Amino acid sequence: MESASCARLWDLPHNERVTIVRDEIRRVAAQLDDLDGELLDHPAVGDWTVREVVAHLVVVAKFYTDNIGRGSAGDATGSGGRPAPGTGRGALAAASIRETAADVAAAYDDRVIDKFRSAASGLADALDSDESSLEFECYHPGGIIPASRFAVLFLKELGLHEWDMFEALQPPWKMGRWGTDAALQAMEEELASGSLRWVTDPEASPDTLTLRVITSGDVTVERDLVVEPHQTRLLPVDEQRNVDSQLRIEAADFVLGCSGRRDLVAVVTEGLAEGDPDALGLLARRLTGM
Repeated sequence: MESASCARLWDLPHNERVTIVRDEIRRVAAQLDDLDGELLDHPAVGDWTVREVVAHLVVVAKFYTDNIGRGSAGDATGSGGRPAPGTGRGALAAASIRETAADVAAAYDDRVIDKFRSAASGLADALDSDESSLEFECYHPGGIIPASRFAVLFLKELGLHEWDMFEALQPPWKMGRWGTDAALQAMEEELASGSLRWVTDPEASPDTLTLRVITSGDVTVERDLVVEPHQTRLLPVDEQRNVDSQLRIEAADFVLGCSGRRDLVAVVTEGLAEGDPDALGLLARRLTGM
């Protein structure tokens, strides 16, 4: 097994993953504490304000905590007219997610950072148990998952949305190790809102493509990204699989590209990665963001 200094999230015991969640919550909250009201109303990456991104993290933390509570009682069906598990996609949910974040940002105003800290810590508390006692099924519009996997999903949310805020406020911002690792794990294990199914449009192109992805930086992996007419997956390398092109890229840039935050073609043409711009252009047509 790898040492803790370079281990992937899934190599670590559950209690260590929960400790990482708590540490990341404290770190992000401390950065947010340094922002005044004017900076909270600064545009983040995209057309959200920083305050709305923080509010979204409040909503996500409460949503995950509620799903764990419901799942522990044997209810993995969702509530409030939510879509059936496994049917949700990022593009379909985007408008309602934004509307909810804007409402919460307005309601909490300058208390939104304290609400983030308390809601996120409440989620960490809900996850703070033996992994064997958190294997009950829970609802997510992206699919049914065991309660313990919300640790990975929240680290992914923290990592991506921290980048959304601070890339706008203090560019260039580097996406952190644990957020990058969590996002890759969510893609590899097809976890709910982190899965490639969640962020790609299966009807965008009938083409097929296999990219051999080799990452560098904080998280080093070698995987095959397989684009097919009705699905896109990140799979273990298969030497028998026909590979159309290779992509050598820093893990954080790959994650940001697959989530619609970075232009993968531009990353290559700017010399920050090695790959075929035409192949990446085909992939980009499938991505809708998460």
